[in-house]
Parts: sequence; C-alpha cells; structure tokens
Amino acid sequence: MDKDHIKSLTRISRSLWADLDRSFAMSEDSLTSVSLLRLSEERTLERASKVMIERAEQNPPRLLALQHPFYRLSAVERFLLAALHIEKWSYARISRILGIETSHIETLAWAARLKFCFQELQADVEYPRAPTQLGPVCPEYNISAPWTQRLLDDELGKRERLFLHNHLMGCERCRLSLTLTRKLFYKVESVIPVKDAAVETNLAADRIYAHWKSGESVFRPIKTTFKESMVRFLNQPKIQFTLAGLVLFLFYWSKRVGR
Repeated sequence: MDKDHIKSLTRISRSLWADLDRSFAMSEDSLTSVSLLRLSEERTLERASKVMIERAEQNPPRLLALQHPFYRLSAVERFLLAALHIEKWSYARISRILGIETSHIETLAWAARLKFCFQELQADVEYPRAPTQLGPVCPEYNISAPWTQRLLDDELGKRERLFLHNHLMGCERCRLSLTLTRKLFYKVESVIPVKDAAVETNLAADRIYAHWKSGESVFRPIKTTFKESMVRFLNQPKIQFTLAGLVLFLFYWSKRVGR
C-alpha cells in the first residue's frame, strides 16, 4: 500500500475521532486487521475505512469533542464530508465503502452539507436554491440532490458537463444557483478539522507507512522473493540458536563416527 493511500486513511480517521492519538491508533489498527485479508490496495483502503466508520458509530465522540460542531454530526456524515471535501473521493468509492447505492450518496451528501452549514455552524451564507424560473433548456434542479452538487463534486459525464458549461455562459439564474452551492462548499470545507492537524497527520502516516512496509511480507508473502524470505527466516534469533545447536550436534556426531 503506498504512502498516499495511508495518508488518506489517516485523514479519514482524523475526521472520525477528535483525539489525535486515538484517531491515529484506530487507523493503524484498522489497516493492520484488514491487511490479513490480502486484498488489493484499493480494496484494503476501502475496507479499512468501513471498519473505522463502524467503530466510530459504536463509540460516539466524548463531551469535549462535541464542542466542535463537526463532531456533532454522525460518523457517516463526518466521513462523507471528509471523503468529498478533503480526499475528493468519487461517489462510486464512497458507495462501495458504505454499501449503499450511488444515487443515495448524493442525497446523503447534500443533507450532511446543509445540516453542517446551517444547523451546526449556523453559517451566515445564503441558502442554496433552485433558479427562480426555469428556462426551456435549464437542467432540472432536485432540491434533495441538485445538479450543482454533482458538478462541483466532479460527478458528471463529459457530455453533461460540456452542456452545463455552455448553458451557464448564457443563463444567469442557473449561475446564481451554482454560486450559492459553491459558497456552501467553501464554508463546509473551511471548517472540517482535518486540516488543523496536517503536520501531525503526515507524521502519523509516515509512521504507519514504515510499520506497514516492515510487516508487508507477513501480510502479503506472495510479494516477497524466496531469497528475502530466507534471509528474514535465518535472521530470527530462535532459528540461529537452533541452527547453531544443530551444527554442534553434527560436529560431535561426526567425531564419534570417525573413531
């Protein structure tokens, strides 16, 4: 597993637990346990994220953590906001982690953003809304999962994105809806606490990565060459002690046979 994946996992863990030491310990523990399944790097990252979400749901934040509005959200809501705003993960990846349909991710993400911004933060930004009057070619605005969110999350196909870019050049009402959604995004992203401990998070990720590399042959023996396996096997103190005893036995046995 490369260092970038481990850094992502560490940042996700930071969004689930306010206590730095606990969040780093949980990310390392989750990664270690999932590694035994011998999955691909992509699936290891997703499975470890799922494990952390489940653990965070079982252990709600403590009273001190609840003073930060972000940790008053549910574990799934915190994960969603960190995954979308910090990691820039796709709906498809988040869908696999949470085990729900991609279309449901849109609804959950929009609800989490609105709840965080207007209920927990009570932010002084204008509430995103549909255009006051749709024109004949204006895209449909779903108040539970608007197209403005999919556009900013980079979840549109090439043709749909091209159509919207061209449409927005001449439609002031749709541009206003997009502007309001963009302000909501900026406000949410600026308050997610993951960035507050960026230095500590990177250091923790480096430590976890070093532990991962040192034990990689245990978790993924197929990647270890025969020579590397033999060297690690022979370098174990118990093996060296046993071999030394065997050599002494053979030496004295050969002496006795030679008499």
